[in-house]
Amino acid sequence: MVDFARASEIIASQCALVRVRRASRALTRLYDEALRPSGLQATQLTMLVAVATCGDGGVKLGALADGLVMDRTTLTRNLAPLERAGLLRVARAPDDARVRLIFLTRQGERAIEAAFPLWERTQKHVRERLGPSEADALREELGRVVALAARPEKAPASERPARPAKAPARERPAKPAKRKAKRRSPEAR
Repeated sequence: MVDFARASEIIASQCALVRVRRASRALTRLYDEALRPSGLQATQLTMLVAVATCGDGGVKLGALADGLVMDRTTLTRNLAPLERAGLLRVARAPDDARVRLIFLTRQGERAIEAAFPLWERTQKHVRERLGPSEADALREELGRVVALAARPEKAPASERPARPAKAPARERPAKPAKRKAKRRSPEAR
């Protein structure tokens, strides 16, 4: 029988993914609390700033998803409240109706301006607690992790697991013939 407490302890102590996710949740909680007076969450501020950096021409949904390392469905779901709040505007591209463009509104600009000092104060706190060189090293290393995960290199053919052989096609069993219902004569009913 698996000792789940022990397995959890081993995974937590050795798995980089678990540590990164725990750190991410802790930092998100810290920034969310600091940003509360602005009415934004850290993820929302990140999306607004990403759109803002793309300028007045807006940004394609796909490009924004790639830049934020999010799948399009999740990004769309996260953009919806920002659009409802009037912080972003989503429109179809004039040259291709299949493409959606995201624009920052004036209200979105004001939201960033209100949230930025709160974010900056929290960033300064985290940097002081980690130490400037450690904070820089962590940022660089996390950038490498994102790049690695975004573009995993394919293993050489010699290291790839062999594909299982295709099973031979099976013959389908013949369907049983349908029996015709016997009509009973009116006298037999």
